Amino acid sequence: MDATTHRSHTGFIPALDGLRGIAILMVLFHHLTIYRPSTGVDAWIANVPLAGWAGVNLFFVLSGFLITGILLDTRGGAHYFRNFYVRRSLRIFPLYYVVVFLALILLPLLPTLHEVLVGNYPAPPHWPYWTYLTNFSVADRGMTHGLLDIAWSLAIEEQFYLVWALVVWFLPLEWLGPLCIGILVGEPLARTLALGNGVAPETVYVLTFFRLDGLAAGSLLAWLFRRGELAPLDRWTGWAFGAAIAGVIAITIDAGNSWWWNPRMQQAGFSLIAMGAGSMVVAAVTRAPHLLVPRLLSAGWLRAFGKYSYCLYLTHLPVMRAMHEYVFDPRDYASLAQAPWLGQGLFYVSVMVPSFALAWISWRVFEAPILRLKEKFS
Repeated sequence: MDATTHRSHTGFIPALDGLRGIAILMVLFHHLTIYRPSTGVDAWIANVPLAGWAGVNLFFVLSGFLITGILLDTRGGAHYFRNFYVRRSLRIFPLYYVVVFLALILLPLLPTLHEVLVGNYPAPPHWPYWTYLTNFSVADRGMTHGLLDIAWSLAIEEQFYLVWALVVWFLPLEWLGPLCIGILVGEPLARTLALGNGVAPETVYVLTFFRLDGLAAGSLLAWLFRRGELAPLDRWTGWAFGAAIAGVIAITIDAGNSWWWNPRMQQAGFSLIAMGAGSMVVAAVTRAPHLLVPRLLSAGWLRAFGKYSYCLYLTHLPVMRAMHEYVFDPRDYASLAQAPWLGQGLFYVSVMVPSFALAWISWRVFEAPILRLKEKFS
């Protein structure tokens, strides 16, 4: 959710920013859907926005594609490790540690506000948040920190960056693709074995070992792209995307919900989502910009959400909780019983607008000036 879309030999690909925009919008709809009926047609309608947790899976595929591409393009070059890790740090660390500082140091000084934004839970250990081990913290005690536990996915990506740069440097290039295929085959088996042996669904959801198929799918596509073997796959993208959607719908119907803790979703759904997301990446990077899919993904408003997705991801939950507590709870409206989705729609807008404004300000005042330092490590 924080990788760039600049390719060293293909130039800027706007459609990838659009894919990132789709990913963050899916996450926003997932978290902002307060109206959650359990029966009737509305319950099935709610499955659509509530399935937005899959946006994180799309982020993983994008990160795998972009990061592996960067590593392949610079492999064997001078300062390979230094430049990669410094550039990643400049993109990821500043905003993340500002949020961690506010959440762990300043907010506890304001107990009432802290309870609204974070939740009324026992204070968790701080060190996992400072060390990008949030996913292990969540696996150990569950999601209890309403502001920072969302960083479990950032922890997975950071752990991937640390190891994958070494893999790309030392592994013979012809072995990289087969390694990715092996991961894609092994991950659903690993999740199935884990669930069968009593591992909690939340643990399977947040630990890196069980979530590598999205990253591996993107990495495989980057490897094929640089071998000139990606474009022929475009003829199959429609079928792959359709099969992925059909599979996820079948799992949802079988379970009666679209949530990530559904065992079938964890066993096979995560891999289906990776396949669907991968097909979108293939269409975005291999088709001519004037064709339908790249043109739709290159829409300015969608790319804007992609551009500001990192701050949106880190800050939308406290904005949502503040809005819900102090300004607007759609469930309080008398008309909700007659038009529940109207109140829910207004809530989407009431949270997304200030969240986007905050991300816009963060980019211009804080993130972009720091990112200019990356030019010294190109």
